[in-house]
Amino acid sequence: MFGMNDPAQTLLQLERYIEDGRMEMSEVMATQFTEMFLAQKKRNADSQIMLVKGLRILCDVFFARDKSKRAVGSVKILHRERKKMIRMLKSGAPELLAKMTPPAEDYRRAGKIFAKAGKIRAAKKSFAACERLAPGHVANAMEACQLLGFDKKLVTRFTSAVQAAGPVILYNGRFLLQPLNLPEVEALEVRTVLQSAVESNIGIANLCQQQITRISEEMGAIERGEAAANARLEAAMDLLKPQHDYYEY
Repeated sequence: MFGMNDPAQTLLQLERYIEDGRMEMSEVMATQFTEMFLAQKKRNADSQIMLVKGLRILCDVFFARDKSKRAVGSVKILHRERKKMIRMLKSGAPELLAKMTPPAEDYRRAGKIFAKAGKIRAAKKSFAACERLAPGHVANAMEACQLLGFDKKLVTRFTSAVQAAGPVILYNGRFLLQPLNLPEVEALEVRTVLQSAVESNIGIANLCQQQITRISEEMGAIERGEAAANARLEAAMDLLKPQHDYYEY
């Protein structure tokens, strides 16, 4: 069975299969991997961590393969087993908690899965839970709009997150919004979704248009060389520069 000898190596192999688009093999492998750990009556912290990581991959594979029913079942197990993992680490290895994927990402994952399965109420609840745990999560707010459609509450959350995300940056040829300690998002995609929200005519077009204009202007300023490619990094570097030349005295 996959993963019996070296679970960490198996997870790396799974990630490579997914990157290569070998989704059918990834599903078989991830299913056997998680079933192996779920069958263990008593798991230590290391095994619980491996199980949670495997469940995340399995959820993503089911989502990508449009297997909504199985994805819904798997994400419910993921929530349960993640809570067990956190309890284990709090009592046995609290220093590892900061290194774990934040629970907010699992609620974001659940939001996408429930939305694709047509479970709208559950999806909204999951996306909202992600926002509570990780305020200003642009990717989460954008995906909620993309998957659930444009309503005033979702779009307001999205525009607020975009506004709080800070300036557009250019990194490796990509324009990004990069909220602090949260996943980055493509600025062009954000602008496109904001434009779709304007066209949906839900009554807050002015808020969306303000952010569309800001993103466009900041991208243009970077392209013309009028603004730093990463204004936040530039500001941080400026703070490290000495404010006085002590050799003047």
